[in-house]
Amino acid sequence: MVLAPFDAADINAVAAAADPAQAHLTAAWFGAADPDYSVIGARRDDGSPLLAIPFQTRSMGPFTVNQVAGSYWPFRSFPIAADLRDNELAAFLADPGFARAAGRIWRMGPIYSDDPTASRLIALAPAQGWQVIRKPLAQCYELDLAAIRAAGPWPKGSTARKNRARERKLAGDGAVEYRFFDGTKIDDTLMEAMAAIEAKSWLAQLDGGGDTKFLDPKIREIWSRIARDPGLAPKLFGSLMTAQDKPIAFTFGLEIKDRRYYIANNYDADYAKFGPGKLLLYKDFEQATERNIGTISWGAGDAGYKTDMGAAPGPDIVDLLFVRGRALAALLRPIFLRKA
Repeated sequence: MVLAPFDAADINAVAAAADPAQAHLTAAWFGAADPDYSVIGARRDDGSPLLAIPFQTRSMGPFTVNQVAGSYWPFRSFPIAADLRDNELAAFLADPGFARAAGRIWRMGPIYSDDPTASRLIALAPAQGWQVIRKPLAQCYELDLAAIRAAGPWPKGSTARKNRARERKLAGDGAVEYRFFDGTKIDDTLMEAMAAIEAKSWLAQLDGGGDTKFLDPKIREIWSRIARDPGLAPKLFGSLMTAQDKPIAFTFGLEIKDRRYYIANNYDADYAKFGPGKLLLYKDFEQATERNIGTISWGAGDAGYKTDMGAAPGPDIVDLLFVRGRALAALLRPIFLRKA
């Protein structure tokens, strides 16, 4: 196994050979947010690419840090081939060439704690001279659609009746309609509709405008680039709810194998008393069930309504700092663990 220059095709080859949970970690995924990333790669002696780490340079206090690139928090991981052996990964981490290229400090995260690359690095890196500082950030919530399907009709009868009553009130003289789509159907008109909903949501009222995905022009451009990529677009999913032809709620996320990661779901606050966000999510989950989605990964925050709809605590969202040397790690630990 040797370190080698990597291009976009090499990154894509590693993603194709990786765990299915990393199938989206392609060159387009990394480049959508920062096209100027650099890559540290490794191959077997036969030339087959095994590992690709796209790095961005960032500052952390007075230190310069190489940070794994990525288009969305918390997917700042990197792909490794599924057949990469532990002794090969350990040799890569111990390689002086990797230490020179990565620097004495590099960051991986935020990521889910069950990320397939992270779990292997945490196990192998310390023996190769890397101190690993783990910073817990949040608790993720998940909905087990497979278990729900096995338990019988869902939502329960009382909830279904309440949802129908809300729909009738929302409809007024018009109709309530639901549209489901993947990334190949996302265009400017659809993004404008989702941005308009965000502008009327509770999120946009937060200081700094909140973490909007389509109202914020810079973030919107990232998702627009991803939606234009033929490999990534089919992995995006979403839904739009309209009442009397007006967009009032949407969902948006990333579908990987039989799991849906929800990146955003929001609604127009003027319609809050009708619960449009929940109405759309119930429809969305029904549609996901028809597609044989097994798990809804719902992200962090808002535990109340998520648990009411059947979600349970899932993996943590964490940040990892890899540091060469105990003394430097001891110096950096309080800086890294400091609350933002």
